[in-house]
Formats: sequence, C-alpha cells, structure tokens
Amino acid sequence: MAVYIPALVQFFWKCRPLKGPVRDRIETLCEKAGFTVRNIMLWPVFEGKMLTAGVMGLIKRFRYILITKGLLSILTEEELDAVIAHEIGHIKKKHLLFYLAFLVGYMILSYASFDVILYLLLSSDWLYTLPKTIRIEESTLVSISFTLSLALLLLIYFRFLFGYFMRNCERQADLYAFTVQGHPRALISSLEKIAFYTGSAKDTPSWHHFSIQERIDYLKKCAADKQWITRHDRKLRKSMILFFCGLLLAGYFGYAINFGDMGKTLNLHFIETAVNRKLEQDPNNPNLHLTLGSLYHENKEYEKAIRSYEKTLKLAPDNPEALNNLAWLYATCEDVEKRDYSKALAYSIQAVNLKKTPYILDTLAETYYVNGLYKLAIEAEKRALAMNPGNRKYYEEQLKKFEEELKIED
Repeated sequence: MAVYIPALVQFFWKCRPLKGPVRDRIETLCEKAGFTVRNIMLWPVFEGKMLTAGVMGLIKRFRYILITKGLLSILTEEELDAVIAHEIGHIKKKHLLFYLAFLVGYMILSYASFDVILYLLLSSDWLYTLPKTIRIEESTLVSISFTLSLALLLLIYFRFLFGYFMRNCERQADLYAFTVQGHPRALISSLEKIAFYTGSAKDTPSWHHFSIQERIDYLKKCAADKQWITRHDRKLRKSMILFFCGLLLAGYFGYAINFGDMGKTLNLHFIETAVNRKLEQDPNNPNLHLTLGSLYHENKEYEKAIRSYEKTLKLAPDNPEALNNLAWLYATCEDVEKRDYSKALAYSIQAVNLKKTPYILDTLAETYYVNGLYKLAIEAEKRALAMNPGNRKYYEEQLKKFEEELKIED
C-alpha cells in the first residue's frame, strides 16, 4: 500500500501534470538536489485554491510532488524553490519511511496492549459494582470500556505522539530548505504570505505543525547560529531512537504476553480474580468453583484445586467434569503427597458412568494403570480410541504405555 497508493491517490484526486517554465524550474531544483520523482502534479484540492504543497511516495517510480494553483499564484521563484526544497527535505530526511514505521508501531502497540487492557478491566472493582447501579450487563460494560480504551490509545498515539514527530519533521524539512538555499529569507516570506492569504493567525499551532510564527522564529534563530540546525537534527534523531526502543520493548512485551510464561501467569491471575469476584455474587455456583479448580490445577496449586473440585462436588455431586479432573489430579499429581490412587479410581468410575467421552475414558484408563490394573486400562483406552478422539496420537501413546507395562508384568 505504501508503495502503490501514491499512484492511485493522484489518479483519484484527478491531479494533472504541471507544465511550463514553473515545472522546468522545479525539475532543475530536483536535479541539483539529486531528487527523482515520477511526476510533478497540480493538486486540485478545493479546486486548487488551497495554499499547499506536498510530496508522496517511498520509491522513485511512484513518487509525486503536488502543488496547488493557489500556492503557485502567490509565490516568487525563490519562494517556490524554498517550498519545493522543504518537500524534498521530507524525502531526504526519510520522514515518509518513519511515518510508515510509526503506523506499523501502532499495530505492535495495540497487539501488546490488547490483553493488558482487558486484564485491567477484568481486575477493576467498578466493573462488578457499576452494572448493579446502572442495570447493564457486565459483558456489555466490558465491551464498551474496552472499545473506549482502544480509542483512547489511538487518540494518544496519533494525536500526541505522532503529532510531536510530525511537528519536528516539518521543522527539519524547513531547515533542509534553509540549508539548500543558504538562507531562510525565501521560506520565511512564503510562510508569511500563506498566513496573510489564508487569514490564519500566525501564532496558532496545529496538532501536526508548529505555528507559522514559531517556524519563522526558529528559522531566524538558526540564521543567527547554525548550530541550532544540528541541535534539532540531534533532538529528532534521539527521539526516534527512543521511540524505536520503546517499540521493541512493546513488541517483546506483546510476544511474552501472547506466547510466553508472562502471558500465562497474567491470564491465570486475572481470570482467577474475575471468577472469585463472581463467586462473591454467586457463592453456590458449581461451575464457577469448577473453573477456579481448573485454573488452580493448571497453575499447579494442587491444594487449592482439590478444595475447589471438592466444593464443586459438594454443590453438584454428579458433575462429571469435576469428578474427572479430581480423578486425574489424584492419579498424576506432580506432588506425590497429593496422589491418592484409590480415590482417583473411584472418582473416574463415577465420571464414566455419568458421561462417556474419550478424555474421561482416558482418565479411567490412567487410574486403572496407576492401580496396577493394566488389562482394564488397555480396555478403557481402546474404548476411548473407538470414539475417534481428536488427538488420536496421544491416545495411541497411552495405549502403548499400558500394553508395555502389561508385557513387563507377564
């Protein structure tokens, strides 16, 4: 898109090639600056009455200089050179490449902050108290809050951070024009003309430009001491380095959250927080206790997992998921002291009687196995395989393990 869109934009904007002596002058300036463009176009924005110019295109083949008739009508030849030199400065200083990187940066930042925003919302007390007050579903409130948070992130990133870089890139382009011409007089007079003919206040800044007066004052300061040009280049370079360092950090953070242990830990923590708050509202909900038990189990907090599973069974004695999970924990727990093979077998038999699925039959086979009942384990695993489970390889490996143990026993 960054490469080809300039060609499409100038086509749909109905730009047409600039002709005549003005074009020749611009081409001469571009040649002296070692700057190549596909074409120099008249920009019909607001019927060409708007006083502006621009450059677009990352590569020479699809790069265009745009200028309006209105701007051409008020500038002298030297002022036109200054304006074109300013636009060339954007390319020479790699501003368009940086803008593209900045856009990609937002994708990285939003990717990194997506889960964090959701976690913060789910861990906020108001999320559980406000719905009762305004009579709104919690899920709706989460959706609204999440959307507003992303919108705020977008606003801050582009309005303030991007605005900062755009203002300073514009200033650097001004200084490039100053350097090319050797003086700022033509650029200053062109800025003053633009302010006069547009009727805009010279001291009014925009989010992406310093005010015209600020631009003029800085050019005059640089004319008095050219070290200010170097200082600004250094300031912008340091700002960009800091931005890219922050971007790398955000990218690493996003990767760690989505693919690393950090994300797993955060996920478990915030879901646990959300489930516990739900339990405060509905303490006798067996499904919530089961969810909490599964979280503890996954996080290897086995004592808490056992208590949550047992609470589930106290509230719903015929819950096959709780019976199955507790049976698996008692049969395979990494903490040997928590294992109880007889309980594991009893719970798994109850689970199978209530619900016959491959994973519950696999748990039954495992409990037979740890109790030394290898033939029954093989039979149960074959029943699981007969149901065509999704992860068939796992079940086949389980069956092989049981069969090998039976051979050793024989």
